[in-house]
Amino acid sequence: MKILLPILAFVVLALIARWWYVNNLTTAAPKPETELPRLKTLGLNDHGEMVLSGYDHFVFDRDATTPLLNANNQTFLDKITLHLVQNPDLLLNITGCFGSDEMVATNGIYENIGLGRANVVRNLLVERGIAFERITLSFNTGTPELRKQPIAFNLYLSAQGVDFVPLAYTFEDMTFSDESFAPKGVEFRPILPLVQYADSVRKYLALHKDKKLNIIGHTDNATDAKTSLALGKTRAQNVMRYFRELGIPLDQMAAFTDGSRHPVSSNDTEVGRRRNRRINFIIE
Repeated sequence: MKILLPILAFVVLALIARWWYVNNLTTAAPKPETELPRLKTLGLNDHGEMVLSGYDHFVFDRDATTPLLNANNQTFLDKITLHLVQNPDLLLNITGCFGSDEMVATNGIYENIGLGRANVVRNLLVERGIAFERITLSFNTGTPELRKQPIAFNLYLSAQGVDFVPLAYTFEDMTFSDESFAPKGVEFRPILPLVQYADSVRKYLALHKDKKLNIIGHTDNATDAKTSLALGKTRAQNVMRYFRELGIPLDQMAAFTDGSRHPVSSNDTEVGRRRNRRINFIIE
């Protein structure tokens, strides 16, 4: 009996210890993960002058278009809103960046994740009261390091001459790069965002018989003017043929080209040339 009592006490203590472990240690809240590091170099450029600087850069998960906002990011958006309200003549261009390790296309009508990110940020400013048409979008892509500074903000005037002309990305004025074509060719191979956009256009034009879709082909300056015009026109016509196969009547479409006469970026870099090789859709 004297031997059994210590054993029984040990068993009881062991059971109590196990109960305490299960109900305390295993149910404790997990330790939160450390927040992703943010460079504090985000700013707002107004005609070469930084009117806002030293803010946390936005952070995106890989392949994601929705930013992981912190309080500093929210303050930055609030101050951009205030600056635009105080300067009603200014327009804002938002550049969304993505790394070479991320997917090129994203959901929706935007052809790459950079534009998708810029559009999400634009919507955050629209929610704060800034008119949609005052904000244009652009994109940039490069090494994975570019994701450390995924969003850039630049103010400009509508009549201002700039090296990079912000493009419109709305349903009525939409632009896609040459990714939808065979490399250096004219064969049309629509990427998924363009397919989704085309289907929306088809439905819209079916309901609005008075509207017309203008398809404008643009090129870089890699060839002479005559060749550029022929290339731009052929690409625009091939796109129009695709839209016709979707069921859009020919009398609601037209194909044009401006060749290389209206670049939106420098032809000195591959990224710039790609922006210039584009198809512009205008519904009017």
